[in-house]
Amino acid sequence: MRKRRLPLIPVAVVAAGAAALWIRKVVLPGRPDEVDTGRPRRIPDPDSRPAPDGAGLRLVVNPGSGPLWRGDPLDELRAELPAAEIHELGEDDDLAAILRDGLPDGIRAIGAAGGDGTLSAASTVAMDHDLVLVAVPSGTFNHLARDLGLDGPDDAVAAVRAGTAIRMDVGCVTPADGGEPRTFVNTLSFGGYTKVVDAREQLQGRGLSKFVALAVALARELPGMEPLHLEIDGEPATVWLGWIGNGAYAPAGFAPSWRERLDDGLLDVRLVLGDQRFARTRLVAEVLAGRLRASPVYREERVGDVTITSTTGPMRLAVDGETFDGAASFTVTKRRRALAVAVPPQPA
Repeated sequence: MRKRRLPLIPVAVVAAGAAALWIRKVVLPGRPDEVDTGRPRRIPDPDSRPAPDGAGLRLVVNPGSGPLWRGDPLDELRAELPAAEIHELGEDDDLAAILRDGLPDGIRAIGAAGGDGTLSAASTVAMDHDLVLVAVPSGTFNHLARDLGLDGPDDAVAAVRAGTAIRMDVGCVTPADGGEPRTFVNTLSFGGYTKVVDAREQLQGRGLSKFVALAVALARELPGMEPLHLEIDGEPATVWLGWIGNGAYAPAGFAPSWRERLDDGLLDVRLVLGDQRFARTRLVAEVLAGRLRASPVYREERVGDVTITSTTGPMRLAVDGETFDGAASFTVTKRRRALAVAVPPQPA
């Protein structure tokens, strides 16, 4: 008599389960109340901080950056900061160009209302001109704002009125071929994650919401990902997915959700290795079982810098969720306390 074989669980189904877990724990993680985001200090030079009514602040609002339930903060910001220069970003506008126009004459701080990609672009301009960044959380994810203790536009307004700020580290990707460095305030990713981001943006272009597009992209792209053949600080490695955080993230494992400090001088390197048999299936199964940290397909370490080289040519990279064509070899470092960000004073 022929034995009946039990059907195997398709990789795509397991991948979809991992995607759901990832969304629940990474996209919408809670931020512990005890996380210390640094002690805000009043900006010492009055000429270096905006006035309580917003005079000296240039702010760009990205109206399409967040989910429908969050709402557009434009009217609230104009009402609360009536003397600020507030620009609504149009479809063809360049956020960095608007923020840079005419700087630094008369402008003491610049800012943006949007998600992590919007705030990352604004942070580059702030560092280039040694200005304070005013970060208004109004995007879908808001990882940076959450780690700064900014929960909404009212917190950003309170920070402007108080004239208080902290200084945080910024990650920097420097190509070995002499190309332009790229900075990041949250994360650098390579390998499979960049395919997910590209697929999500393509699906959004077809009319899907960001959340739905992300879930579909994860379920579609995870099963077919191929590993990268790299050298990491000179050591060969086959990597399916690479993730580097600007600062040490917690918790350990596949769901990094928050940072206890933004000025620790560390890079949080997490790699999913592709040189093990059935690496993809093992990864997803061990994520779902909560055993990832002990898995031979996973590596995690904290370093001050790291050099990554692809043996097969240039790589597709993503900084703060925005993808671009990167170099075949690059070094990731930290710019210590390079960015001043306005945050409200701590309660007495």
